[in-house]
Amino acid sequence: MTRSWHTMVRSPFTRWAIIMPLLMCIVVTIFGVLAFRETQRALINEFQTALREEVLNLELLYREEGFTALKKSIDRRAHQDETQRVYLLTNARGEYIAGNLKIWPRNVPIRDDAEATFIDPTTGEKVAAEVILLYGDNQLLVGRRAIHEQVARHLIQNYLWLCALMLFSATAAGLLFSRAIQKRLAAIHHTANTIRLGHQQSRIALAGSNDEIDGVIVELNALLDQQEKLLTYARQSSSAIAHDLRQPLSLLRGKLLEIGTEPQQDVLVKQEALAQLDQILAMFSAILRLGRLESGAQALQLETIDLKVLAEDVVELYQPLIEDAGHTLTLSGEHCIIAIDRELIFAALCNLIENANRYGQSQIDVLISPQAITVRDYGQGVAQSDLDRLSEPFFKAESSRNSAGHGLGLALVKAIAELHGGHLILRNAEPGFMATLQLAS
Repeated sequence: MTRSWHTMVRSPFTRWAIIMPLLMCIVVTIFGVLAFRETQRALINEFQTALREEVLNLELLYREEGFTALKKSIDRRAHQDETQRVYLLTNARGEYIAGNLKIWPRNVPIRDDAEATFIDPTTGEKVAAEVILLYGDNQLLVGRRAIHEQVARHLIQNYLWLCALMLFSATAAGLLFSRAIQKRLAAIHHTANTIRLGHQQSRIALAGSNDEIDGVIVELNALLDQQEKLLTYARQSSSAIAHDLRQPLSLLRGKLLEIGTEPQQDVLVKQEALAQLDQILAMFSAILRLGRLESGAQALQLETIDLKVLAEDVVELYQPLIEDAGHTLTLSGEHCIIAIDRELIFAALCNLIENANRYGQSQIDVLISPQAITVRDYGQGVAQSDLDRLSEPFFKAESSRNSAGHGLGLALVKAIAELHGGHLILRNAEPGFMATLQLAS
């Protein structure tokens, strides 16, 4: 419990949830004090003005109409309902004559124009009053209940209730909010710890609120997907490279051993050794290119071009090679203007045609359709069990295990398609095999 409390107090969210309401209270208090002082000053001025006017009116009435009129006026005013005014008219001995106050207050001096405050013994309210001495030593006390002080007390009480309510509600809301944030951060922390312990496929669960944190989680999950893909690629690459390099390096070693044993054959052996080296370099070049595409290190150089015109260039490049092999390469379809990386799409189509020529050994059709390029051969096709793995790096179907190539061509095409927001579709065409490079619309 103690540890949990300490952890909660150390949390910046908890401190924010507590400090923010306090700052709000301080700001509201400063504003309230300034407003209270202005309001109180206005009320006091109004109160004193009203009291002074009433005193002057009674003095004027006394001078013009005499003592009897003054007594009647005081009786009438003193017995009005819910009056805030206080009157007391006494004779020279201090005996009650008129008014709603029966006894002269102790702390009010009997002096003309004296000002004083006292507590009304019947109501307990504070009264501000002035004293007037009349002829014959009669005494008149005119006062008003200090309602501005009552207003001040009510304002302070309401302010304290407001602060308490604001502090409580803001703190509670802040703690609930911080609790919700901590819960979601805990899910991220738990997933990160799970991945660190070896469960690479774990992902952070979304709250489904589509807020900023869900947006961050989506990006983190995408980052984890990419990292897992790169790790898988690295593991597959390391084993595949070791396997695929063994044969060409062994052949290269054999060729190097042959040099000098038969001088008349040295030139041929050297050419064959260089061919083996070119094959190794080509494989490394493909690996590096696939790595750049998979990691996103290669940015797209988009340009708006006609996809069919690009395909015509590739077909023109490969047509002599296909015809030398005794087959035909045809292009059909419609013109399609699209924004793509010309170099990458050119390379992808080259790979698809080379694959069709290498494994199909038949006629090759290239079809341009909106947002897609399809290459079809009329060979034996691919075993259904191998179909889903054809685009994996270094994977070779059983039927093509002993053929040339490193199993990177379709992986490169897939990476190029995904970089363009599309995908690669592979399927048997019966007869033959069909690969469709689908680009994003």
